[in-house]
Amino acid sequence: MNFHSILTDLFGASLMSSNPHQEVVDDYDSRRHGGGMGVWLGIWTWCFIASLGFGFWIGAWVIDDLQPAWGFYLSVILIAVVLLLNTLCPEVRRSAFRRSVVEVRTGTDVSRRLARGEVMMHRVKDGPKWWGQEMYHGIALSLEMLRQPGFAVIAVYSGWIYAQVVLIIVLLGSLSSRFYKMRSPYVGLMVAALAFGAIAAIPFQKASYFSRARHTQVNTSRMTFDKQITWTSHLLRRTVFTIGLPLAGIVYAGVSGGPPLHPSAPATLAAVIGFLSCLAISECNGIIMETFDTSDLQPGMTGRPRGNSDTQRKKNYSAFPRVTAGFAICHTFGFVFAAGATGLGSMAQRTLGQRVSTGVVAGILLILTVLLFLVLIRFKEVTIIPESKTEEMDRWTTARKESLKRRESIPEEQIDEKALFAEEEPWRPFIVGNPTSKTRRVNVLELGGMSRFTEIRKRNRLIDASAHLNRAALDAGLDALDDQLSDIPAQPRKPALAAPPQKYEQQQWQSIINRDGCH
Repeated sequence: MNFHSILTDLFGASLMSSNPHQEVVDDYDSRRHGGGMGVWLGIWTWCFIASLGFGFWIGAWVIDDLQPAWGFYLSVILIAVVLLLNTLCPEVRRSAFRRSVVEVRTGTDVSRRLARGEVMMHRVKDGPKWWGQEMYHGIALSLEMLRQPGFAVIAVYSGWIYAQVVLIIVLLGSLSSRFYKMRSPYVGLMVAALAFGAIAAIPFQKASYFSRARHTQVNTSRMTFDKQITWTSHLLRRTVFTIGLPLAGIVYAGVSGGPPLHPSAPATLAAVIGFLSCLAISECNGIIMETFDTSDLQPGMTGRPRGNSDTQRKKNYSAFPRVTAGFAICHTFGFVFAAGATGLGSMAQRTLGQRVSTGVVAGILLILTVLLFLVLIRFKEVTIIPESKTEEMDRWTTARKESLKRRESIPEEQIDEKALFAEEEPWRPFIVGNPTSKTRRVNVLELGGMSRFTEIRKRNRLIDASAHLNRAALDAGLDALDDQLSDIPAQPRKPALAAPPQKYEQQQWQSIINRDGCH
């Protein structure tokens, strides 16, 4: 987690698309400070989930020629090297950017003190007096993140993917040794197929296929709001690999019965699962960054401020506390579920078998995938710009578009960045980048109490301070789902057939016929 924070300090925590949803692209947006995310997110995800396969392979080679205790010795050596590297690794931000000056007002007296905190400063606008306060606020911030229904679904989903990867490693190793009678190096090679498949997913995190780049630029309202789906759009890309992951797990369960099936079949399916798992975890990380990055909102600002009043603005440079807390929750669920998969994997294999245990895990992942779709579907239109500032917003939008046109006409070597930001802008609303409208369609995740878009609406006084935002987000999602289900036309009922006459009625008619002499 510490290395992860260092990487976000280097590159920022914005995985904004080059053509974001309902926004006009601005390369000078402070959320893109550091160049934005790139392929390193795929590398980090591979190190998080798929490196387990390589570790299994190395361990299999070690125990083939040496005593099993050497595996523990190598683990201790690696941990010592990492701790030494963590200690010697320099801070990305200089000391001046890791502390803030806090003003304390007591009546008419104003005193100032130096604050070095990150999380406590972000939550209560005051720095900690000792490290325990920072730790307490870190735990409190993580719990606040977990209380959001949309984020809770993403955290459980990503954690379950990690558990499925661990379970596949355990079961594939058992399958190779027990049923295919392989030596330990070849057992490790079978398991390493999962890691090789995940490596193939790393280049797709950059602007390439399956990346967050859309098919074309959307600088007009018509292109932004028209309903269109292309094969590179977010919705279709997420649908392909999120649905494909549990289906690949189900197919793996079908081919994990052992001989006479060739061992390349389960190894190939394990590689596919590694590929899709790396894409899914990277997408979850990107969604968390995009939704909970508040780095350009005061306090907790980073990047390049607008105007020439930089010295007059009081700000603290944030290490993206909400994003980091979200990652901590996701990793916690992943490690807990993985521990359960490791402990229960052998037991489930003995009682249920390879196929059933893998199929159950894949089935649960399919249910979580459906829940993920439900919390990511944008269904509600919310106001992000107050009505009192509508005219100013229109005037600012017009001026901003003209500024962008002028900037595009100037050669890059002649652009003076200081001159571009020298003119102090008038008041403008807190907005998401450069929106194309005063409203925005949001989903359950973005309606959470800690999301970027909720924070903006709070700043613009569009949310009641006493409202329970997380409960309201859940209720809004359930109401929208209920409305969609109620709109489904019910299947028309077939007209009921006339009931056959009862037995006693037939006897009465027969007696009347016999009495009247009719045959």
